[in-house]
Order: sequence, then structure tokens, then C-alpha cells
Amino acid sequence: MADKQLTEIMDMAIQFETDANEFYLTASDIAKDPSAKTLLKELATIELKHKEKLEEFNLDDVAHEHHTIPETHDLHVSDYLMDKEITPTSTSQDIMVHAMKREQKAYEFYARMLKVVTSGEVKILFEELAAEELEHKAKIETEYDDVVYKEN
Repeated sequence: MADKQLTEIMDMAIQFETDANEFYLTASDIAKDPSAKTLLKELATIELKHKEKLEEFNLDDVAHEHHTIPETHDLHVSDYLMDKEITPTSTSQDIMVHAMKREQKAYEFYARMLKVVTSGEVKILFEELAAEELEHKAKIETEYDDVVYKEN
């Protein structure tokens, strides 16, 4: 793969994580449920760490070692839920659905990029990030159950 293509992919990934961080910060201000607020703030911090990890990534500095990616199961809760644009009057339920959908898109982005990149080191990075995005989605799905049952 040409260096230009890899740079473009990394730039897209950085922008993806930047957008996610900004979304979670905004959503945490809107959410009314305290536990949802806490989770959204936690996810904002994690997405910022993803961004930093991508920005600091340098193929020359990567050790050639084997990494084990933890398996995460997708609960598919969001598969049947309608996404809504988040506004200052959005409910915690709306925010959680939107967050689940965002995490699914992030997972799909990294999964698609795994088919494009040729560097083993970049593949490892993207596998880790894909797994983490799916883990975030699972956390949100679990929180969604708690929030929805509290609000309804």
C-alpha cells in the first residue's frame, strides 16, 4: 500500500475518533440520567485516547510481537432501534441509541480498513480498535437497558 493511502486512512481514523470524542462530550452534557452521563464521559475519554494512539502510531517504533485481541460479543440491541439526531432536548434513551449506532459504525470502519491495509502492525492496531469499539457498543447496550427501564 502506498504511504499516501495509509496516511489518508490514518487521518480518517483520527477524524472518526475526534468526532466520537466531541459527540460523547456533548451527549454527556445533554443526558439526564446520571449513570448515562458517567458512561458518556468515560467513552469521551476513551475515544480521545484512541485518537492519541492513532496520532502517535509510527511503524518504525512498533515491536513485532503477537497481540491477542479479546473477543467481544455484539448484543445487537441497536439493530432494531431507530436513530435520531441528538438535540439539547434529547432523552437519555435517544442519546444511548445514537451512541450505539456510532460505535457500530466505528467498528465497521475499522473492520473495512482491515481489508485494505497491508501492514501487519496497522492491522493489529485496527483489530484492537475494532474490538474496543464493539466493547463500547456492548457497554452502551447494557446501560441502555438500565436507562430505558428506569425512564419507562
